[in-house]
Amino acid sequence: MLKLIVMVIGVVCFQPLALAADARMQVNVLAEAHNVQVQWLHANMRKAAALALPQLWARIVPQDAHALIPKRIKALRFLQKATPTNEGIRITFHQKRVLNYLKNNNLPYIAQQPVLNVALQLYNKDGHPMRETANALLNFAISDAPVHGYRVDEQGASLVLLWRWLDYKQVSLSVRGHSKLTEFTETRYLKAGDPLEQIQPWMRQVLLQARDAYAEGGVTQPVDEHENVVGALQTVAGDNAAIIELVPHMPKAEVGLRLMIHRSASLLDQVLFEDELIQDPRILDLSLRQVNKESQQYSLQLKGSDDQWLAQWFARRGMTLTPTIEGWVAR
Repeated sequence: MLKLIVMVIGVVCFQPLALAADARMQVNVLAEAHNVQVQWLHANMRKAAALALPQLWARIVPQDAHALIPKRIKALRFLQKATPTNEGIRITFHQKRVLNYLKNNNLPYIAQQPVLNVALQLYNKDGHPMRETANALLNFAISDAPVHGYRVDEQGASLVLLWRWLDYKQVSLSVRGHSKLTEFTETRYLKAGDPLEQIQPWMRQVLLQARDAYAEGGVTQPVDEHENVVGALQTVAGDNAAIIELVPHMPKAEVGLRLMIHRSASLLDQVLFEDELIQDPRILDLSLRQVNKESQQYSLQLKGSDDQWLAQWFARRGMTLTPTIEGWVAR
């Protein structure tokens, strides 16, 4: 009885840590925003993930590094979960896969969501505080933050933004605080009209600079755009079986295989399975070529010419690998 109580306490204490997730990894793809039907998004998970990926990069990659991101990245490799909503679909990306990709390709990234305690002060040319405008700006900053991968909260690092109207057109901004953003002062000319509409994009620029100050890593060499797709589009039904066929015209020092796998598993289980395979040091490349409800096809490239170890690899996972006319079959 005592052991049972200890186990229950352990679950209660540690469960919140296990459920903790990076909010930046969830992207809501709205049908209206992309001029498509909600049902179309529900039926096209791969394309929905592709629509979500640029929004993910905008949250975790500094602005000045966006041009360095390869254009032909398949979002499927990072997909963890897709949840249909009334307005579209919510794509959840695998945080470890995303950050590892950026790190391995020498791209700068913001590892954790920055939290900023934003304080706003505005004074007109007569030195009177503009409280309503300041409150509107703060509300805008709070609502705008999740889109750009940071959070505005009183528990975060202080970031004080002080605007002063020097005359009818010149406005000076002073940035202070304890965030990683270097303190600075700048002056701009504002056009006639509502100052709030012009201060909002100005403030957004400063907040993005504060966010980017938390970036780490960097590019030291060109990024290879070749895709190692590791992921799954959907739960695959069928018997536990894998068919491996030789692919011709491969270098003699390497072995190229075509892997067709029928596996009854959830999306997460399939992703973990593929991740385990690609992590084997004898695997040079694993690329998803085709996927449907019944099967997935991969191009598998091995280091060296030895492919006999695959039988043991599948055996340790409860499968028997045997040769057939079509290639290798695992059951």
